[in-house]
Amino acid sequence: MKPSNEPRRLHPLTLVQRTIVSLPALIFILLPVIRGSDSTAWFNLVFAFVYALVVLPWIVLYYVRFRYWITPSELIIHSGVLTRRKRNIPIERIQNIEIEQGPMQRILRTAKVAVYTAGSASAEGVLEYVSLEEAREIRAVVREIQQEFSVSGTRNPDLPPSVEPREHGASAEDADLDTLFAMSPKRVVLAGVFRFSWLYMAGFFSLMQYVDPDPTVVFAWLAGANFEEWSQIIEASPWIAGMLVVGGAVSLGWLSGIAVTMNRYHRFRVRLLGDKLHREHGLLTLSEGTIPLKRIQAYIIRTNPLMKRFGWYRLELQTMGIDLKQKGFQVAAPLATMEEVAGIISSLSGMSLPSEWQPVSRLTVRRFIIRNTIALAVVIASIWWWWDGVIWGAALLPLIVLMAVLRYRNMGYSASKGELAMRKGVFRKHVWLIPTPKIQTFSLTESFFQRRLDLSTVYVDTAGASPVSPADIVDLPEEAATRLIQEVYLEFNPD
Repeated sequence: MKPSNEPRRLHPLTLVQRTIVSLPALIFILLPVIRGSDSTAWFNLVFAFVYALVVLPWIVLYYVRFRYWITPSELIIHSGVLTRRKRNIPIERIQNIEIEQGPMQRILRTAKVAVYTAGSASAEGVLEYVSLEEAREIRAVVREIQQEFSVSGTRNPDLPPSVEPREHGASAEDADLDTLFAMSPKRVVLAGVFRFSWLYMAGFFSLMQYVDPDPTVVFAWLAGANFEEWSQIIEASPWIAGMLVVGGAVSLGWLSGIAVTMNRYHRFRVRLLGDKLHREHGLLTLSEGTIPLKRIQAYIIRTNPLMKRFGWYRLELQTMGIDLKQKGFQVAAPLATMEEVAGIISSLSGMSLPSEWQPVSRLTVRRFIIRNTIALAVVIASIWWWWDGVIWGAALLPLIVLMAVLRYRNMGYSASKGELAMRKGVFRKHVWLIPTPKIQTFSLTESFFQRRLDLSTVYVDTAGASPVSPADIVDLPEEAATRLIQEVYLEFNPD
């Protein structure tokens, strides 16, 4: 494929795929007709006829009117049936071209191509679908044009010293020596073991509200006549039946976490391709895309007590708007050792993990205990009117004290030339490593109670930062907070 002004169509099998995708809705409409017990089934039959009469021609018209061009300067996409949409995407602004194949696309050898530009929170253009070969050719042509735009011999200032652009025309298949991280099937399964899916557990309990099964009947159906004594015990004790239901839900959440992880991160691999990080992963749905290094704003290391006990961590990259669905975070290593995490960060940015951490104020322990003790007292007082046994909730006070101490021990920050690191968390531990040139603003806040203790909270804002899980340093002495901000600010304004 070469840049030209000749329009190109989507793959003809797009018609087949879109028709198949529309069939479940048609079957759902026809379900009363198939069952034959609904007196109003004729209405569904008419509605299904109208649906087919509208949707099928719409699929054909969308395919016929869809065009795209790759010129020496732009990717142009014309689409729409009633409302025509024309997208002109400058090639020099394209940051990422992601190729995705679901199970149907893998069978038909087609692929979805999503094009992202700088600052976009969603795809600027989507080609759904083209052949897999054409998808890879589109990406290769865009890369070649972008390399022609760049000045020969000029190094990208956003790259660390160890990362240089690849030679013109280099492909992903030639980049084996640049592999930063890869996961074996065993490692992928292990990553799923540490991933508990609350979503599927909640779905299980929601389904139980409608199905309302009898646990003894379910157990008898599963075990047959081999465990009749156990069945009688379960029937005699609703507590045991309830525990079995909860155990089944927890097992479902655990097993579904393993299945989701295997499907998402099968054959996970990240490689360096010039000034971009290339990712490949997926079992049923294959995904292949790149992350421009200059769009990486921060490195986030996540773990929990169980993962840390076995020496495992998860590395995520905070990016600026590649995909809104992923909330600005891209996984660089789903399950890795600290040495592997440090190696990836060093290769991408030249930064290293802090060897020493500066603590926050010890007063944060007292503030945590007081705040949570008051909250516990309010809960106990609210329930006392209906149930006086809630007084046993006061036994949670030692747990609050323990949580306060553990929280303090895992809080801290480290500032050095070119980077700022901070950590926090007890059950969900986070470490942020932020290149100081990526910091956009500092926010120093003081609550009423913090002001009385001369404490502050420092918020560090970068492009694409999540407001739900911010990078912050809580309960830092006011003098230390002011000094930290001044030191980082002087890196950009030495005069």
